[in-house]
Amino acid sequence: MPISKSREIYLNKIKDTDKRNQRREELEQSDLKVEKMRTRLKVYFDDLGLEQSMDALGYMCEKHSNSLRKNGELYIIHPLSMACRFQALKIPDDDLFATILLHDAIEETATLGRILSSTEVARLAEDLPVGPTVKSAVKMVTISSIYPNETKSEIAFRYYHQFIENDSIVNKIALKCKGFDRWDNNTTMTALSKRAIRKNVLETSILLLPILKEAKSKWPRESNILYLLRSSIKETNDILAFYNGIEDLNDQEELIKLMDDPSYLRGLR
Repeated sequence: MPISKSREIYLNKIKDTDKRNQRREELEQSDLKVEKMRTRLKVYFDDLGLEQSMDALGYMCEKHSNSLRKNGELYIIHPLSMACRFQALKIPDDDLFATILLHDAIEETATLGRILSSTEVARLAEDLPVGPTVKSAVKMVTISSIYPNETKSEIAFRYYHQFIENDSIVNKIALKCKGFDRWDNNTTMTALSKRAIRKNVLETSILLLPILKEAKSKWPRESNILYLLRSSIKETNDILAFYNGIEDLNDQEELIKLMDDPSYLRGLR
């Protein structure tokens, strides 16, 4: 795979030649991992006739083709890894696979730090190469603003509670997708600043885990997968909390400060 211009820019920021060459080799291995995951999913989708997921895979890879994570890895590692986690459960859910693969496709169109409006999200969702159920689920998973002057914490609290407002297939798909999203993100969160880790740990503990617990009670047919997601997320979240000295996992006041005040704990690297 030829190295992209954005990848070269990332590598050139590493001044030490030996470290740069080592990182280049690591990224080449990372790219091989991407190809293995993509091939694994293509074979699985083809064998089971999951046409929607196959279309979503192609669209996602094209949409994120030039996107890099902060560590220089291809962004598509994240949705591919999420999909492979789900594939390991051997549940051939075409709608959930497609939602997982496309869950960040709309958000990628926003400039850094900007939250799209719900109207913009709805318009962009219409371009996705999937059916109405997946389009609705992707819209639900995409964080968006509804009211003028909403704070980030207000958006977040409303965002998480929307998942269990209705007993619909869209809500169930969207919440399971969010669970796989956080599970995968927790495994790579050590690359973030301590402040960012703190915000994500509190967000998971205060907003996501209670919603997964409530959904497990409300939706008994989904209880097995929701239990797996909740227990896996809680385990990784507790480890992150322990190694980052986060003692009060229910400090809602601090979570709001971390979301709404960019200066709060800014020096915590």
